[in-house]
Amino acid sequence: MASFKKEIGPISASFLALGGILGSAVPFIPAIVFADGGPIGILGWIIGLVIISLLGLVFAELGSTYPETGGVVRYLHFSHGAFASFFNAWGTFIGYFMAIISETVAIVEYIAFFYPSLYLNGRLTIQGELVTLGFLLAFFLIQYFGVKLVARTNDIMTWIKVIGLVAFMIITPILVFHPNNFSPPPKYGGIAPYGLSGSLIASSITVYAYAGFRQPIDYAEEMKNPGKDIPRAVILSIILSFIIYLGLSIIFLGALNWNVIGTAPFNWTYISTLSAPIPQEFSGKLATLGVYFFVIAVIATISSTLVYFGSAARVLYANAKNGYMPKSFLKLNSSGVPYVSLIVSLVIGVIYMLAFPQFLSEAGIFSVASVVSYAPAAVSLLVLRVLDPSRNRVYRLNYANIIAPIAFAAGGLMIYWATYPTTLYTIGSVLVGIPIYLLYELRKGRKVVFTELSRGVWYVGWLISILLISVLGSFGGIDVIPYPFDLVTVIIISLAFFYLGYISGIKLKQKLE
Repeated sequence: MASFKKEIGPISASFLALGGILGSAVPFIPAIVFADGGPIGILGWIIGLVIISLLGLVFAELGSTYPETGGVVRYLHFSHGAFASFFNAWGTFIGYFMAIISETVAIVEYIAFFYPSLYLNGRLTIQGELVTLGFLLAFFLIQYFGVKLVARTNDIMTWIKVIGLVAFMIITPILVFHPNNFSPPPKYGGIAPYGLSGSLIASSITVYAYAGFRQPIDYAEEMKNPGKDIPRAVILSIILSFIIYLGLSIIFLGALNWNVIGTAPFNWTYISTLSAPIPQEFSGKLATLGVYFFVIAVIATISSTLVYFGSAARVLYANAKNGYMPKSFLKLNSSGVPYVSLIVSLVIGVIYMLAFPQFLSEAGIFSVASVVSYAPAAVSLLVLRVLDPSRNRVYRLNYANIIAPIAFAAGGLMIYWATYPTTLYTIGSVLVGIPIYLLYELRKGRKVVFTELSRGVWYVGWLISILLISVLGSFGGIDVIPYPFDLVTVIIISLAFFYLGYISGIKLKQKLE
């Protein structure tokens, strides 16, 4: 009988996380922080680091304690039962799958810098769609032939992009550096043209740049020593990505020539209109730097998408293990890969490409759906300590009673910061999972349905509350709840639902499977 192959060592585990983090965000998020906050927007990386680290520490314990394939959708199954876990898995798969589509499209967009016929008038051409399908097939084949090939391929690309980005950060300031960009004259608003809140607003986008840290958890059963390697991979990848992203932001600001990008000095909001601000700021004698960065961006995005492709298949596998996908999804090939889940991921991608080509560029909106599944892990952490106290925890998070609720609130902010109407599309796409679950579960009897729903109703209530605040708040909403009171409201509501979820978990004490 086929089984998972334990081929992933400590470096490859860390590179799965780093590969997932350093993706299509590399060419633009380090620049967009300035569009949101001006020079002080760079503090958004520090704020984002704190927020994502809280969630990272939660997943470090869960991933090392319960090292299972597609683990991110298993924890809630252990702590709160079928409905909560199905709901969570539904959002995770939508997010992962749409991330694959949007990242693959991004690869082709970057390549179109060299071959414009691939992407015209804001969308892929027929040639571009064929190239996109080619990349999807390549990701499938690499994944199909085993995690060892995946790890080696990702290791090589991650080394290239890390070394390439570090070299870029060393070379660029030697060739061009404008220190006045760091301290604009008062008439332009100084370092904080939008006030101190600019750094907080900037942090709302930096958290998404860090979000790929969970990827090694999905490959947990294929690691040689998940108990030690998962915490190390999560923590190390977050720290390294912080250093790289912060460095890229500093380099971008120092190299920024306002005339080159075609706007007046210190017109910060204009930066957000650029599709790839970092390479676009170079021209003339420095054009080679822009080309060099585009090449690194392509490699970074290929690496990230390869990792996510495998994660999506493993989430389908985990949901089948939870009992909510056909048992065929549990089948492994001779290389120890859940090949049925992998084939389904490819087929869905091809169908989406062929049936909805006009929506390919919008796929990234729905990729935010995976963010919905971050926060509930904090509830599972404390509940499982009560339900499963004797479990050996190789990595045990200190002060979890304090960190877990704060991490849950941070997860609520991540969803809210997606801005309305993206929150509507995101939460709406996840809520669609409710009728799908009910149709699947009704055959088991209404008593079972009610019992399972009662264990997960807090999750649904929390998401609906976040959506309502998003409609009424200042991040794309109608501003009935102005900034910063909307953020305070999100935090308070999230804390309330955290404790409701905790009580629900320990009160109903589900037996671990």
